Amino acid sequence: MNQDIYFNLGKSIHIFNEIELFINLILTHNIKPKDEEFFLDYILNTSVISFGAKIKILINLNIFNKIQIQKLRNYSSNRNVFAHSNKTYHIEIEVDEIEPKIININETDVILKTNSEGKITKVNYSEFIKKHIILQNDIIDFIADYVNSNNIDTHYNHIENLINEK
Repeated sequence: MNQDIYFNLGKSIHIFNEIELFINLILTHNIKPKDEEFFLDYILNTSVISFGAKIKILINLNIFNKIQIQKLRNYSSNRNVFAHSNKTYHIEIEVDEIEPKIININETDVILKTNSEGKITKVNYSEFIKKHIILQNDIIDFIADYVNSNNIDTHYNHIENLINEK
C-alpha cells in the first residue's frame, strides 16, 4: 500500500478520535454530570455510546445547527470509509467504435463508499481525500469556536492541538 494512503488513513482516524474527544467534552459541559470523570470515561466511551448517538444528543441539546450536524454525519461516514474500505484501482477499457483496433485503458484510484441509500459506490480517491479534508477543517473550526466561546474545560486536551492538525 502506498505511503500516502497510510498517512491519509492514519491521520483521518486520529483526527476523528480527537474530534470525538472534544464532542465528549462539549456534551459533558452541557449535561454537567455529578461525576465528570466517570461520565467521560464510562458513559461517553465509544464502546458504550456510538458517535451517531452522540450526534443525536447534540441535536437534542441544540448545540450545533443543522448544517453542522450534517457535516458531523458526513464526517462519520467518511471515517467509516477509511476504516472499512481499501483504496483500489478501477480500470475502464474503451474500444473505439470507429477504429476497433484502438483500445483505451483508463486506470483510476477509487475507494468504496456507501451512499445515503445504502448503495456502495466507487468514488475517486483523490477527490474523496480533498473533500474530506475540507469537511474536516470546517468541523475543526466550528468545534474550536464552540469550545473557546463557551470556555469549556478541555482537561488539558488543548483545542489548539486540534486546530494545528488542519
